[in-house]
Amino acid sequence: MDRERSQGKRLIEAMAKIKRVSSKHQFDDILPQREFYVMEIINSRMQCNNSDEQDQHAPLGIKVSELSEILHITMPSVSQMINGLEQKGYVKRVTTKNDRRVVYITLDVEGEAALKKAKKTFLSFTDEIVTRLGHEETEQLITLCNRLYEIIGDIKSRQS
Repeated sequence: MDRERSQGKRLIEAMAKIKRVSSKHQFDDILPQREFYVMEIINSRMQCNNSDEQDQHAPLGIKVSELSEILHITMPSVSQMINGLEQKGYVKRVTTKNDRRVVYITLDVEGEAALKKAKKTFLSFTDEIVTRLGHEETEQLITLCNRLYEIIGDIKSRQS
């Protein structure tokens, strides 16, 4: 039991170290991690909507309510985040022609450029990790991370 507890403690410490060091990586200077994540969601939705032929009247983008659901945070928090991104010129609000009350969030040209630059820096970072770990250890890490995700999800669903 002590050995398992010790291993559990070491696992938490290792995950905390990774979180600490990765959250302070150089792409954070270009685009803070939270903004990167939100803008990547917006960008992904824009790409999906662009390839879909669903609603010709809906602009490319995502509603604040959808972002709130995806991020698991309140609509006021999402709105506050969007306000900050809008002030930086990264996103814009677009209304539909059919219903002016419906607002979509889309990336602006500045936002697309910042996201592209942050992605390039981040991919360079992860490419170096993969190179230094090697193919086999990278595959093991991916498998273990996916397994950890499943276990955590299972534990959380049982607690609910």
